[in-house]
Amino acid sequence: MPSTPSAHPSSSLEVSSWDDLAALPARMGELAEQADAIVRHARAWVCRRVGFEPSPVCVLRPLAAAMDPLETAFVELGRRLDDQWRDLTDGVRAAAADLAAADTATAHDLAGLAGLADLAASGAA
Repeated sequence: MPSTPSAHPSSSLEVSSWDDLAALPARMGELAEQADAIVRHARAWVCRRVGFEPSPVCVLRPLAAAMDPLETAFVELGRRLDDQWRDLTDGVRAAAADLAAADTATAHDLAGLAGLADLAASGAA
């Protein structure tokens, strides 16, 4: 059976080389926007009391009261997700900066070693 295309882009993150780290925070931002859209949708459409209160004799009417705590739960979920995702994104940015600094330092050290090898080779000749 063929799969149905999703309305949202893939929710996976893939880093196939260190060079991809620079784009990772932007991709993580896209995923955070998707999560925010889910929370906003749930608050706007799932947590609505109006569907359970069409008449005083509606058998589903007691469920209307459950929508308020459900909305509160989605608000808290969105807040926690924002906080944790921000911390994770900050950590990824810091790790990428540390890797770039280590790469630069290593390249400098290797260039220095190459210079010493050239100097040693020219002195031995």
